Amino acid sequence: MKLTNFAFLPPLDDIKKELLNRLKNDFPEIEFLVFEDESEVLENIHIIQAGYGWISPEAILNARELKWLANPDSGSFVNESGKDGWFYKELVEHPVVVTNPRGIYFDYIGNHVMAYLLSLSKRFPDFLEAQRKRSWNKNANRHKAIHLDEATVMIVGAGGIGQEVGRLCKAFNMNVIGVDPKFKKLKHFDKLITQKEIEEEISEVDVLVSTVMHTPETHHMFNLELFNKMKNSSIFINVGRGKTTSLDDLVNAIENNIISGAGLDVFEEEPLPSNHKLWTTPGVIITPHVALLDAGDTITNRRYEIIKKNINLFNQGKELHNIVDKEKWY
Repeated sequence: MKLTNFAFLPPLDDIKKELLNRLKNDFPEIEFLVFEDESEVLENIHIIQAGYGWISPEAILNARELKWLANPDSGSFVNESGKDGWFYKELVEHPVVVTNPRGIYFDYIGNHVMAYLLSLSKRFPDFLEAQRKRSWNKNANRHKAIHLDEATVMIVGAGGIGQEVGRLCKAFNMNVIGVDPKFKKLKHFDKLITQKEIEEEISEVDVLVSTVMHTPETHHMFNLELFNKMKNSSIFINVGRGKTTSLDDLVNAIENNIISGAGLDVFEEEPLPSNHKLWTTPGVIITPHVALLDAGDTITNRRYEIIKKNINLFNQGKELHNIVDKEKWY
């Protein structure tokens, strides 16, 4: 079976428009459809074979021809209802194959993690606070520095991003522990464990890095109970999904010297409310979900190549690239 149509689902942004134009040029035999709103999706979903974007529970019920759905993101997200994840019961039970673009962000986000790690380990937030006060204070750091060649990093999520973080950390001679059920051995990792084993190792960890997606199993997995088991000099970094971390618990842990600081690019609620205590919590670096800063063209090209590859695989009757386990959300 070959694709005869491919739909871009709402909302239509500049990235989708660029992908659409390139696909039309490379696959003139395929009809590319663009839906501006949900009403257009509901009216046409019964004929669609493949789509790019999120489909609602109401639409999936009539998606009789839908064979492939490409998630523009590497993981789940909260859809426009503000309540539901990308995956839901009707989608999981539907025979449609879901793919995602995992593997396209690894280097940019890996570099972002290292920016946090180097800054926090040298206690830069404390010295920057002294700088704002014009205070020449060599003892401004609230905790001792973390010397990386003597330190252990635990990377929760050893996929593409996690493996890049592991490679970079090993370049600083760190002891690298990975947490991922899919792997038994990986280059640059000294040990690989499962999520259930985190608490057994966490007391020896100096840097805890999360790259994991938000799923029912990872919701608020980074909480006060876990932070209480960590060194009070340790730091936490999250570049995965915001809902994996209880921000109130994180603030509590830092304010009470349970851990020393954090670097966050993702949050439970985005934008982070202006009155949230995290903004003024010492030892914290906040970036507003910008780990891919100025990476637009490169990421768009990588994204396009995955879609193009999967159209060719689909037309050849072969298994698609980056298939998602819908029940696990990744």
